[in-house]
Amino acid sequence: MKFEGTFQHRGRHGIVFSVSQITLMDSDRGRLRELHFGEAKSAHYEVSRKVVEVYDKMLAKDLPCLMMIGISTPLTRGQADTLNAQRTQIANLAASAFAGATSSAASPYVGVPVGAGVRLYVNEILPTYHAGDVLVSIEAQVSGGIGPQRSTSTLIIKT
Repeated sequence: MKFEGTFQHRGRHGIVFSVSQITLMDSDRGRLRELHFGEAKSAHYEVSRKVVEVYDKMLAKDLPCLMMIGISTPLTRGQADTLNAQRTQIANLAASAFAGATSSAASPYVGVPVGAGVRLYVNEILPTYHAGDVLVSIEAQVSGGIGPQRSTSTLIIKT
């Protein structure tokens, strides 16, 4: 396991991530659960479990796997509200698209309920953010073999 370094990244909406970059080999897989991510505080075991899950998805075998683990500072109320507003916009856009497509194919009497159902579904699957939540982003990349492979995963550590 080779630690490439740690750096700070300011993402959208002013969310600051502490990003650790690691190069892993197949022989390092057993030690992944021992990694400690101080930024995640008591949830560092959850982050370690997710890192193992992403690494296993990569099927890297004898190829080096470059992994970047980003852990945010706790969200402020303003940042959480901004992310939740985006969630609402996405739900409304999806509902409009499906309602419009269904209305043109069938009728407006069918399109309106379809749009409402899509809005409910999207609101159900997209997460709601709260002040104090910590965002975790894990990205992995393997080059070689059948070609470059990438995988990403996210995790929300609720307060």
